[in-house]
Amino acid sequence: MSKLKILREVNNYTQEFIAEALGMDQSTYSKLERNPKNLKANQAEKLAEIYDMSVADILASEGLTFHFSGHIEKNGYVNNNFEFQRELVEKITSAKDGEIHSLQAQILHLKEQNEKLLRMLESKL
Repeated sequence: MSKLKILREVNNYTQEFIAEALGMDQSTYSKLERNPKNLKANQAEKLAEIYDMSVADILASEGLTFHFSGHIEKNGYVNNNFEFQRELVEKITSAKDGEIHSLQAQILHLKEQNEKLLRMLESKL
């Protein structure tokens, strides 16, 4: 996998987005991503700007280093969203638990009403 693809995916960018920023169509960018040796100076400068990296880092042949932390770092570091996702899941679960409790209470109330109506109907017969 090329460095350009890794940077794009880590930053949640589409090929279309990067291609537009570089002034080319998606298929041309896709080819560039597969063969970054064809990268022109002005394209490297624009990518460095997009990813907030130096041109030297964009052009460097060695791989990227990823540091997993609780926040976004510059220069291609990955954002660890675990804490945010955990909090979101807890909020959703809590809301759903509340909804379930409310629906259970409504069911119980409707059963009680149904029983009263049945008793009233039986007494009339």
